[in-house]
Amino acid sequence: MVDDIQEGEIAALDVYDNCGNELIKKGAILKASLKTSLKKAGIYFLYSDDNEGSVHTVYKLKTLAELLQVMKCFIASNGENAEILKKYGKEEIKRFLSASNETGNKIAYGHIFRYFATEMVSSLNENKKQVYDFQDYRTIETYPEYHIVNAACITGVLAHNMGLKDEEKVDAITGALLCDIKMNQYKFIGENRELTGTEKEEMRQHPLLSFDMARKIYGIPARAALIALQHHERYDKGGYPKGIGGNDIGVLGKIAAIADVYDALTSSRPFRKVYTPSDAWHCIDSNIGILFDPAVAEEFKRSIPEYFPGDIVEVKDGDKAIVLENCYGKPQSPSIKIIEKKDKSAIISCSVKTQTIVKTLESIRQKEQQWEE
Repeated sequence: MVDDIQEGEIAALDVYDNCGNELIKKGAILKASLKTSLKKAGIYFLYSDDNEGSVHTVYKLKTLAELLQVMKCFIASNGENAEILKKYGKEEIKRFLSASNETGNKIAYGHIFRYFATEMVSSLNENKKQVYDFQDYRTIETYPEYHIVNAACITGVLAHNMGLKDEEKVDAITGALLCDIKMNQYKFIGENRELTGTEKEEMRQHPLLSFDMARKIYGIPARAALIALQHHERYDKGGYPKGIGGNDIGVLGKIAAIADVYDALTSSRPFRKVYTPSDAWHCIDSNIGILFDPAVAEEFKRSIPEYFPGDIVEVKDGDKAIVLENCYGKPQSPSIKIIEKKDKSAIISCSVKTQTIVKTLESIRQKEQQWEE
């Protein structure tokens, strides 16, 4: 946690703010004086390199930071203001167009979305199977763009681990980026209260509105746009806006649905407290075959672990432990380190690969919530 920064610790990951600005480079020596500036940027935790824990970021953080910048501009302008597109030079335009196999000197948002999706697929292809246990830096205020990007990250991991083709993975990520692009028009969702029935009904139109907008963005394939329409449909036909279910929902829509719910649950919202990764994981698990497609949900359980590196958990014999590393296909069996408490000091007693975990005692998301409150 930021408050626990000790002079001389090493940053395990690059750190960017929600404007895409690099704050700390991986490998940098941390200083206690960073605490204030990091909190001001809305960053309340970071990973230090203790040579034991391992976080699976999967994607290049610089890529995600640049994508956040684009999404922030896109959301703020409702996709109509192309100012961010004007700042790119010839080489950058050439790079963005290459992902769509086009040439020229002008770009649209569709080119940029597909470029970032292609870059993310390239990172996914570095390993046959991927486990995703990275929690990014966000606050309630920056939720819209962070939620969109992280839901797309999870969508990409699930599509990859399910063995989909590269073009399908690109469309999956692109579509996930477009699912909530019309949510900003509902100003009431940022208010610290329960929504009224009328407001809930109004908000249920955002998949249709996002789909209509996505279809108008140059360079967005119909298959990617359809994800925006279907990401709130449910396996048992209890979703919206069409109330379809089962095989009537496309596989990419089914993937994005789980990613969207999971990331929303593990995010701070004005009207409820944040879920721990474990609580959110079990919420998905308990709704297999009801809200979520069984095959997609089972892949989710293999790819997204129940406990994240840095979480403090209780093991079966009552000891406390810290989660060190996760492995694909073993969501409930991370490598942990037992912690023995003596007075006010925490003494690490031993490291084990697997041990039955009873519950999460303290997670990054819970600590982040405390700061926001």
